[in-house]
Amino acid sequence: MRAGSVYPSLTPDQQTQVKVLVPGNHLMVSLLGQRDELLRLVEGAFPVSIHVRGNEITVSGEMTEAERVARLFEEMVLLLESGNTIDRENLGRTIDMLKADERPSDVLNTAVLRGRKTVRPKTEVILVTGSVTDLDEKLVRSVKERAGFFITKPFSRAVLTTMVERCLEIRRLEQERDDLIRRLTEDLARARRYQLALLPKGLPRAFGPITVASAYVSCESVGGDLYDVVPLPEDRLLLMLADVAGHGVAAALVTGMIKTAVGRALQDQPGLVPAARAILETMAPLGAHRVVTLFMGIADRRARTLHYLNAGHPPAMIWGEGRAPRLLPATTPLLSFGIGLVAEPTATVSFGPGERLVLYSDGLYEVRDPEGNDFGRDRLLQALASAPGGISQVIETIMETARRHAAGRPPDDDWTILAAEFGAD
Repeated sequence: MRAGSVYPSLTPDQQTQVKVLVPGNHLMVSLLGQRDELLRLVEGAFPVSIHVRGNEITVSGEMTEAERVARLFEEMVLLLESGNTIDRENLGRTIDMLKADERPSDVLNTAVLRGRKTVRPKTEVILVTGSVTDLDEKLVRSVKERAGFFITKPFSRAVLTTMVERCLEIRRLEQERDDLIRRLTEDLARARRYQLALLPKGLPRAFGPITVASAYVSCESVGGDLYDVVPLPEDRLLLMLADVAGHGVAAALVTGMIKTAVGRALQDQPGLVPAARAILETMAPLGAHRVVTLFMGIADRRARTLHYLNAGHPPAMIWGEGRAPRLLPATTPLLSFGIGLVAEPTATVSFGPGERLVLYSDGLYEVRDPEGNDFGRDRLLQALASAPGGISQVIETIMETARRHAAGRPPDDDWTILAAEFGAD
């Protein structure tokens, strides 16, 4: 049962009683909680008397005045139903507007609308007014309170029907949009789980005398960086870091294709060149718009060497205490459709006890501070070479240095670092 008034059939100048029915004891309690203030304001503004019995409020007086006060109670009930409280300032303004014969009360109607939008923000509302003054102001107010439509009396049934149909259409489109956003969000979550599953677990970890550690921060829910550590026969260890151009689900899927291609190649013929060719073959159907930079190195613990292939990737670095850092620049162009490997795409350098190797993506040194200044590759390499502690501590120091440089700015690209330390004899 909703709030309503019972109007006897009398002329405006006759004395009458208008009864307002209040649905629900909780609403009646809310009204009676402000009874003294309510009676003082209302009976001081209108020549009426008010009596409360059960869930019924009786307003006695001339019909016109009794109707005005009854409307006030009806709108107060609507306000309470929408989860709002009765504000004294709004109540006073409403009384003034009722005395000026503005109906329904725009102040309480606005409060009811705000309350319904708060409780059910997706509800479409058609705001109807019988007022003929200050329509522009009322229209602006209804727009600010997010009413779907604003119409004035009188209006035809066709107008109201059309507006209701439009509200239902808007609601349907919003539901479709929300469903799409939910599905996309779920897809992104699955893609992130998929990408994280591609990365090696349990780092830092010792592979014989070589300890490997890593750090990874994606600039989005899913990114385009991939790294891996793969033990090989004869005391060898593969370290790989790939950077797929772009971000998002598409880039993440390409990283999965790269990991699969490398894994199959290593099973068939362990080596850097077969693995790089397998990546090119896998990417061929994607066309020239998919580009990958890649560093792969095989650390040979017996020979104490690093055999590597750098396909357009930022140069890796080897350094050790008392030894000058050595950069490992590109040995072949980046990997993409139509770009093949050079005749000799690999190189070999010494890598032995007491030395460290670091691979990283360009996002780590391209991080910008609030003024737009890059962290810089030279600064990154200097920080790596001078950082104290073990390899895990070095990585933590570098990541914290990058975060301080960003000063709270979200990364524009993935931050990835993979490092290995050859233990001393």
